[in-house]
Amino acid sequence: MARVVTIKEYERGLRYVKGRLEGVLEAGRYRVWAFRGQEILKVDMRENALQVPGQEVLTADNAPVRLNLLVRYRVVDPVRAMHEVASYLDALHQVTQLVVRDLVIARALDEFLAQRVAVARELAEVVAVDARRFGVEVVTVAIKDAMLIGELKQAYEARLTADQKGQADLVAARHEVAAVRARANAAKLAAETPGYLEHRRLDILEKAATQGFGNTFVMLPEWLETAARKLTGQ
Repeated sequence: MARVVTIKEYERGLRYVKGRLEGVLEAGRYRVWAFRGQEILKVDMRENALQVPGQEVLTADNAPVRLNLLVRYRVVDPVRAMHEVASYLDALHQVTQLVVRDLVIARALDEFLAQRVAVARELAEVVAVDARRFGVEVVTVAIKDAMLIGELKQAYEARLTADQKGQADLVAARHEVAAVRARANAAKLAAETPGYLEHRRLDILEKAATQGFGNTFVMLPEWLETAARKLTGQ
């Protein structure tokens, strides 16, 4: 009795007769006669994702890094995918592992962390060449996570914290220098420009009145202010 096999639009079928490949089938319904030694093997041609988790690799300066990778791929040649390797998924997994080790070990830790996107791009290009041999097209490879391990992680985090504190201290120092320069410029302008201080006092009073501080200000003549300071010893 015949068995009906349906091949969907996103699939291809490999028809075998007595163990020999007879052809590649497009989408449709096909009868398979078991007593004639017929068999149809379906292959999914859609884009798919392969997780490559927990890859521990060493950088050029012997820093251990744990990587989680995501490989997006699709089968483009179902015959090669089924015939060239026992499992094209296992083959793709192994190729990705080997290539990422070669790429990471060629870089120091800081260089690798700074070039993760470029490393992922190069990884995809190299893996794609080998994957074509067994009928698979690599679409992209992403480095999802790059985690430092053990004491190295703590040391790297401590260094980042120190760097951030150093940057903050540098910004604060620059602001302090700018403030000192501003005060020095103001003192010089006051010494060289008659009436400068009087003009500044008027500006302050105008701002206070505009913002409604609710205080009463009394303006003294400059000569009276000077005499008062002498009397009080200020």
